[in-house]
Amino acid sequence: MNANHRLALQRHSEFWFEDGNIVFHAGNTLFCVHRGVLVRHSPALEGILAIPSGYDTDGTEQLPIVLQQISEQEFTHFLNWVYHISVPPPPEEQFLVAILKISHLWMISNSIKFAIDGLENLTLHPTRRLELARLYSIPQWIAPAIREIMTSSLTNTTDNEATQMGFKVYTIIARAKEVMERERRALAAYPPSLLVSASFSCSARSHSQCKEAWSGFWWKKVARAILHPTNPLPLTQTLQLILEAPLPNGMNAACRQAMVDAMIELDGLEVEERIIEGVIRAVTLYFSSL
Repeated sequence: MNANHRLALQRHSEFWFEDGNIVFHAGNTLFCVHRGVLVRHSPALEGILAIPSGYDTDGTEQLPIVLQQISEQEFTHFLNWVYHISVPPPPEEQFLVAILKISHLWMISNSIKFAIDGLENLTLHPTRRLELARLYSIPQWIAPAIREIMTSSLTNTTDNEATQMGFKVYTIIARAKEVMERERRALAAYPPSLLVSASFSCSARSHSQCKEAWSGFWWKKVARAILHPTNPLPLTQTLQLILEAPLPNGMNAACRQAMVDAMIELDGLEVEERIIEGVIRAVTLYFSSL
C-alpha cells in the first residue's frame, strides 16, 4: 500500500482495538480486531490466514488484509454480530445480508443460519429472494420465489427486479410464462369433454342439450375466468369453479359429472403446475452450476 493511500484510510471508531492483532481494510476504513475471535467462528478463515503471503507485515496497519467487494458498512455489521455489540431488534435486511455475505465467504455456519432465519421473517420481494438464493446458495428459497413470480405478471417488473433475477433466469421465466399463457388460451377456447357419451340418466337427444348447455357455461363462466386480464383463474381451480356453480340450464347433473371426470382423467388442468415445476428445476440447475 503506498503512503498516499495509507493516509487516506481511517481507523474505525469502534472496531479498532488496541489489543487487536489483525488489521483488515474495507472501503476506506481499517479495522483492528482479534484474530482468535474470528477464527473461533470460522475454521475456514483460520486456514486462509495460515497461508503464507510472502510479507512479514501482512495483516498489520502497514499492510492490512484487503476485503475485496466488502464495504466498510458491511464489515461493521458483521463485526457487530461477531462481537455481539449492536444487533438491531429485529435485525434489518441490510444488517442480515451483510452477515450472510461475509459468513458465506468465510463459511461460518451459525451466522449463515442466523442471517437466513432473520431474512425469512422479513417480507422480501421474490426477485430479491432469488438473487440472495443465487449469491449465497439458499436452494430452499428457489421454489417459493419462482411460484410467486410465475403466478404474477411480468408487465410490472421493474428494472431492479429484472436485474435481481438476472438475464438467464428472466429468460427462463418469460419463456415459461409464454407457454403457460398459450396453454391457458387453448383450454379456454375449446370446451373439454364435449365428446363424452350420454350418462346413464340422459338420452341421446337430451345429451345434445347437455353439450350445448356445457359449451355455453364454459364460454360465459369458465373461459372468462381463465382469460381474466388482471386476476386469471389458476387452471387447478377450474374444477372447483365448475362444481360450485349452479347446474347449467338444460344440463343433466350426471352428464356434468361425467365431463368433470373426463377432465380429471385427461390431466390437462395440471399443465401450469408442470410448467412451474420445470422452471424450478431449470433455475435450480442453473444456480448449482455457478
